[in-house]
Amino acid sequence: MNAPSQIKRYKIEQTWGGNHSVTLEVDHETLTTERALEHLRFWTGADDKISEEDGDAVRAAIRDFGVNAIYHMLADFGADFKDEATAKRWSEKMRDMEGYGGETATPYGWLGIRIIAAEAQSPSFEEVELKEVAQA
Repeated sequence: MNAPSQIKRYKIEQTWGGNHSVTLEVDHETLTTERALEHLRFWTGADDKISEEDGDAVRAAIRDFGVNAIYHMLADFGADFKDEATAKRWSEKMRDMEGYGGETATPYGWLGIRIIAAEAQSPSFEEVELKEVAQA
């Protein structure tokens, strides 16, 4: 009998105020609890993030990677892709940032996460409304 795959997919999506999401693929042989803790503790707020995921540092690291990917995509005027080339470019861009550990010989990098697809678009002119508000 074959062992279960250590590669799993996750979708991180905004729950209110937008329709932003990123789909990640994670190599759980690489993203161990120890590595997740090392990554999370590089930044402030690690304990709060881990607490939000019921003490699971791996889930917190995956969620953190996803939210930061969405943030950087929106800062880059958005992203909407499912193709392998764009996913590879965004994965490498994220892992090249401080605290993400860089590249390795695998498509998952040091952290063990790669981007598969994303939908993170800034609102268009037609999607916003102008309203005059009373002065306080």
